[in-house]
Amino acid sequence: MRAFLFILFSIAIASLASAQEQLISDTSDVWEDSYWEKILETAVQSDENSTIAEETTQLEDDPLNLNTASVEELHRIPAISNLIVSRIIDRRKRERFTSIDELLEIEGMTPELLSFIRRFVRIGRMKKGPSLSASFLSRTSTEIEERQGFINGAYPGTPIKILNRFHLSIGKNKSPLSSSVSELEVGVLTEKDPGERSITNFSTYFAGFSIPSISTHFIIGDYQMEAAEGLIFWSSSAFGKGSDVITPVRKNGGGIHPYLSSDENSFFRGISASIDLDKLQVQVMYSNKTLNATIDSLGNISSLYSSGLFRTESEQRKQNSSRETLIGCRAVTYLLDGLKIGGTCYRTRFVNPFMLIGNNGESASELWMEGMDLSFTSKNIDVFSECAIDRANALAVIAGITYEPAAMLALTITARDYPSAFQSIHGNAFGELSGQVQNESGVYVGIRTQPMKGLCISTYYDQFEHSQPTYLIPTPSHGNDFLALAEYNLTEQFEIAFRFKRKDSPSAIYENDLYTRIVQQTIPRVQHNYRLTGEFASSPSLRLSSRVEWVTVDYGGIQSAEQGMLMSQEIKWNLFYSLTAQARLAIFETDSYDSAIYEFEDEVPGAYSNPALYGRGMRWYCILRYQVFSKMYVAAKYAQTVKEGVKSIGTGNDEISGDSQSIVSIQLEVRF
Repeated sequence: MRAFLFILFSIAIASLASAQEQLISDTSDVWEDSYWEKILETAVQSDENSTIAEETTQLEDDPLNLNTASVEELHRIPAISNLIVSRIIDRRKRERFTSIDELLEIEGMTPELLSFIRRFVRIGRMKKGPSLSASFLSRTSTEIEERQGFINGAYPGTPIKILNRFHLSIGKNKSPLSSSVSELEVGVLTEKDPGERSITNFSTYFAGFSIPSISTHFIIGDYQMEAAEGLIFWSSSAFGKGSDVITPVRKNGGGIHPYLSSDENSFFRGISASIDLDKLQVQVMYSNKTLNATIDSLGNISSLYSSGLFRTESEQRKQNSSRETLIGCRAVTYLLDGLKIGGTCYRTRFVNPFMLIGNNGESASELWMEGMDLSFTSKNIDVFSECAIDRANALAVIAGITYEPAAMLALTITARDYPSAFQSIHGNAFGELSGQVQNESGVYVGIRTQPMKGLCISTYYDQFEHSQPTYLIPTPSHGNDFLALAEYNLTEQFEIAFRFKRKDSPSAIYENDLYTRIVQQTIPRVQHNYRLTGEFASSPSLRLSSRVEWVTVDYGGIQSAEQGMLMSQEIKWNLFYSLTAQARLAIFETDSYDSAIYEFEDEVPGAYSNPALYGRGMRWYCILRYQVFSKMYVAAKYAQTVKEGVKSIGTGNDEISGDSQSIVSIQLEVRF
């Protein structure tokens, strides 16, 4: 293993050093993966991140028209700040865009950022007759090694995972379909997880159409609602703290939009209408949807079941075990340029009483919530806030400001206060506890500056507190999170970055008390991560990436400190116009799972993952993408993790005998 580490390190240093000997221009497109890692490194955990990946794929299938898209629609583009969106709106008021490259005239837009967002925007052109576009995607993956659940019969289905998605759009953002219906959009997705029997174990679908005479867009079927800063409504795909220290803090939800992702929980099912009345937009929604939940002996919903796996009998009992009926509304008005005022409310009823978190076992069959939001965006300042109140009159608030006095400086400050009694089952606002808007208060400060050409320094500090126990910590707790990132472009082809992250947040351990009972204890925990990366584009078709990361975890002397290390080398090569190859080798060694290092990696197009690497071993993968015809693409990935000194990987029905875990994925995509 030590020899392997030395060889890998030598390769990494050689690839970085050789960058000084190359001077080849026009390589901006190869930095797209760096932007994805910045955006998704905190949103993705150890599993495939289908929701975020599939939402961006939908946006890629139907790019936004730069000359007509609303502020909220433009804000759906990953990595684009609200201030840049505001500047785009101001620019097109003076003069319409005639080319996507004109975005470089926008303050804060860099060639690298433009290369990344280019796929999500377009310049609209009217065509004779209604336009039609469609796409079909089929993705299949399976593990090579067999898990124990398939051997003992606990998992009745095959180990293959299958996803199929079809999307059709007629007249969208182009010539109208007819005088009465200007556009029509239809989507269907089905998914089967490993161990499930039916290839349609989960399915989602929608039909959307617009009626211009009443300025209304309807969605029948499945849809998402994202409002303001996420206190009341937000999907599961919320970006958190990471290398991008400015953009994720400000959400500015785009309202209702179709749902076509494989997350089995974060959507509504019913009918919605979006009405555009010039400076007033109104959205109404009705949803009647089954829930995947755990029902206790008293018939209460003790918890929602979010894994989406329905293999064993106990898992299948949770599928569609209850139902929720919801009615909601959101209204937004623009009184002045840059000033937006919004209001959101909903009432929901459950077939089974819902156990309220943090309310001493109280349950309720009905919940309601109301909220207001206010924001003002000018050339250099973006001020935003949202407050919401629930059935128990618990008030949650988030407010912040982003200031960009010059292209080389950006500052954001955000404060949040989410009471422990606050119940927001459909919210997902910015905070430390991902997916929860409850039991947290804190202040976040982020700064990004460019003190000299080619050098960008980003840093944030977040101070947070939980007034009551959380699902991880059995006592009230507090902590802080600090990150510093320096990125330097030595040449147009070579970028080097150093990242330091420190997180001070308590942890919980299980110990035996004086009576040999197992009890949960809270102990201090401070983690430091040191990461050095290098990106070298030797040509527009070849990119090398190297990474070295070191982690230490200290428990205040109560138990032994831990440490870990990861080194990786990646190559991405456009062999010729229609074929791209990508490969990575990573060597890792950590003391336990608690000192694991997450490694963001590509999957087949439209999916990303961030597996936790721990113990001692290596992980490698290879991805091939081939354009068969102008509108047909195939891709395949083979990945393997090998651990030293272990007889099995995983536990229970998920246990794999041996020291390796391998998976192969194949995808076909056709666009019409």
